[in-house]
Amino acid sequence: MQAEDVKVQQSATERVGEQPAALLFSAGFYGTLAAARCFGRNGIRVTVADPGRLGPASWSRFVGKRVQCPPESQPEAFLAWLLDFGRQAPMSHVLYPTSDELAWLVSVHAQELSRYFHLYDPGIDAVYGLLNKRKLFEAGQSVGLTLPRTWFPESEADLESISREARFPVLIKPTTQILYSTHRKGLPVAEPSQLVEEYRAFARDGYAPMLVKFDPAVARPMVQEFHPEAAQGIYSLSGFVDRTGSLFEVRGAMKVLQRPRRLGVGVCFESAPVRQDLADGLRKLCAKLGYHGVFEVEFIQTKDDFLLIDFNPRYYGQMGFDIARGLALPLMAYHAALGDSDSLERVGKSARAWTGRGEVFCNRIALEMLLNLQRLSGALPADEAKQWRRWLQTHRQVAVDPLIDSDDPMPSAVEVAQILYGSARHPRAFLRMMVLNR
Repeated sequence: MQAEDVKVQQSATERVGEQPAALLFSAGFYGTLAAARCFGRNGIRVTVADPGRLGPASWSRFVGKRVQCPPESQPEAFLAWLLDFGRQAPMSHVLYPTSDELAWLVSVHAQELSRYFHLYDPGIDAVYGLLNKRKLFEAGQSVGLTLPRTWFPESEADLESISREARFPVLIKPTTQILYSTHRKGLPVAEPSQLVEEYRAFARDGYAPMLVKFDPAVARPMVQEFHPEAAQGIYSLSGFVDRTGSLFEVRGAMKVLQRPRRLGVGVCFESAPVRQDLADGLRKLCAKLGYHGVFEVEFIQTKDDFLLIDFNPRYYGQMGFDIARGLALPLMAYHAALGDSDSLERVGKSARAWTGRGEVFCNRIALEMLLNLQRLSGALPADEAKQWRRWLQTHRQVAVDPLIDSDDPMPSAVEVAQILYGSARHPRAFLRMMVLNR
């Protein structure tokens, strides 16, 4: 396996002078940092664009160029900047999405962007079909995947009907996270009598006009039955599928800790076997929608089934975990965008040769903050805190961290500074999530 890794690295390094750079956005995202490190260690130049200067990825030693751009939440200004950046040096960068917004914007404007960037874009029908929960629900069911019981109300009469037939608690969730004003994942509703009022309040969170013009129905939230198992463990499959569908490499994982624990971002993951039935279902889903590229898909594991809840057609937060497990996803997307089938196959061969050591993923900065602050607040029992410290100690030799890296130390220092700055600016949000676990 090591020999294959060396071959992949040498092949990329030899061509560094003639190959385009990788253009990455969302410098505060762990997936962006993982991609920058992967590219840099394989001899590929990296440009990071971000509205600010303090995203951890911007400070990686593997980033050769840093530029400032408008936020993706201002899509018209962002798109204008991106096209202008591309015109200055056409075809000098490979562009691959790091966020839902960028995945959608690239697909909607792929024809124009492809004049200036190397893309591996599957088309707007595929991207929006996966990022829009209503479309994902319909497509997932059509290929035999199981999803939580879900409603897409169009009136208050529909809400009254849901109140009678749903098993409570339920979650009110946005139809998509693309250009969503608050990026809330969902709102639990405990009783049928609360649904209409809570739905009205939740629906006030809006979307950018560009998305509403594209799909007016997006403004209506959905209602989904709540599964408490989601707090204890989310099973995920992540990987890459090529345009033909013949190259399909995947890794399995269990999200074992998130913040906040009821609906939150993953802090700790464990390696898990790939369930072939789910992988086959995802392969069919990608084929049905015509999707190709990087993906991360989440399932709630219940006592009876695995329920599909999310499909991310882009780089994702724990991608460094999969890179460490032999799946060099940024390289696969890069070579695919350039049409370099030989290099893509070489990286795929290396991925197939990988044998694991029981790796785990742990954001140690976040874990230590959770353990210390929630113990002080009483939100975390003492025995549970000890359990997580034992877990970390047991897996220390095989733990993959999204930030801490002795070969690239600055991003973790910047992350700590960002956390301190954020807690001072938004103390209530910090208290709610990190201290009180809400």
